Amino acid sequence: MPRYFFHVRDRDGLSLDEEGVELASDDRARAEAMQAAREMLAEKILKGEVVDGARFEVIRIDGVVIATIPVRSALRLD
Repeated sequence: MPRYFFHVRDRDGLSLDEEGVELASDDRARAEAMQAAREMLAEKILKGEVVDGARFEVIRIDGVVIATIPVRSALRLD
């Protein structure tokens, strides 16, 4: 199984995921990133923080960026 890294980029810069996680596929990594975005969004809302332009950058161990998931995209209003 390939290893994926979930870096977070926000107004303060880039926070690197140094460990990563092994997942079965790129699709599974995208799903994990979306779940993490939901959790981050919920935390920001609970703390009364501004939902800014934070996003997850999902990178496979070979360096390929397979997804960029904006935290805002986890919010569903309809």
